[in-house]
Amino acid sequence: MNVPAGVTVFCDPTLRPAFAALDGAGGMQVAALSAPAPLMLAQITRHTRDDVLFTLASAMDQAVAAKLVRPETRVDGFCNTLVLAGLADRISAPANGVVLAALLAAARVAVTDATVASGLDGRAVLAANNLLCPRVLGAANTGDVAFLVTSAAADLGLMYMTDVKADPRLTVIATLTADPKLTNYAAAVNAKAVSPNALAFLNSLRGPAAPTLRAAGLTVSA
Repeated sequence: MNVPAGVTVFCDPTLRPAFAALDGAGGMQVAALSAPAPLMLAQITRHTRDDVLFTLASAMDQAVAAKLVRPETRVDGFCNTLVLAGLADRISAPANGVVLAALLAAARVAVTDATVASGLDGRAVLAANNLLCPRVLGAANTGDVAFLVTSAAADLGLMYMTDVKADPRLTVIATLTADPKLTNYAAAVNAKAVSPNALAFLNSLRGPAAPTLRAAGLTVSA
């Protein structure tokens, strides 16, 4: 039996479980590598193997400008919602804003610090949503935020929906509004892609692979 050539995907750390779930789908091996967007672009520039890039749309703009990807293959229409989450066995989603405000007043809330490693100023997101949190803990990225919550070092955490879906211990307390630059993603084939199936895999992301990505927390437009 002929096995389709595998595809290597570069993606943001929060998306790695989503793409790992596609490994073996349709008989195709998928290797998911992850790093913050600036580091991914730097690695591609240095010819690290990557067949498909999946990252924030703003970072994809830079990849297109630098000719790191084939611009004609670019696909937008993916969204990763920012949420407040906690442990499912300790807390349930509040019924209204008043309950949420009371919850936050007493909670230790973990957020990402405004660094290149995260690309996400968690405190600014809380402020934009008019959420007052007296006790805020900083973390390097949303994966670390999830760890602080699951280890009980924090009561709640600001993370992506994909972080929550990757760990059954977590549950969404509230969905947040945010600048689309922080939540909208795009995909494209690397300009130096090796796999002959790179484009077919890319095209599957809004087709056969879409249900798996949705189950992993991504919103995928039709």
